[in-house]
Amino acid sequence: MSQTEHDQSAYRPEQEQQQERPAGTGSAAASLELLTLLAAGVADLALDQLRQTADRAQDALRRADLRELLTDGVVELRKRGELATRRAGTGHENYLETMARRAAGQRTPEGRPCA
Repeated sequence: MSQTEHDQSAYRPEQEQQQERPAGTGSAAASLELLTLLAAGVADLALDQLRQTADRAQDALRRADLRELLTDGVVELRKRGELATRRAGTGHENYLETMARRAAGQRTPEGRPCA
């Protein structure tokens, strides 16, 4: 094979090159190569996501309002939990009844009941 033929074969699609091989040879190697490349791609994607998460965590830790941010996060998670349990039907009380009791228990700044 001349240098020109060798250079041209490097640019042919891999399927054409595999068709030139005798049947059965290289299929295991190609499968192993494919699995290796897929595993490397998944690992790279996972590491990239991990890096992004670490960067976001560092940015969050540098914030001056970290305490307020955490408090807001806890309140949001609690509300989400209430919604999830209500949606799942595990709550025993009616939602409107619960909200009415909360409103009745709240007081205005002057000390009078809201309801």
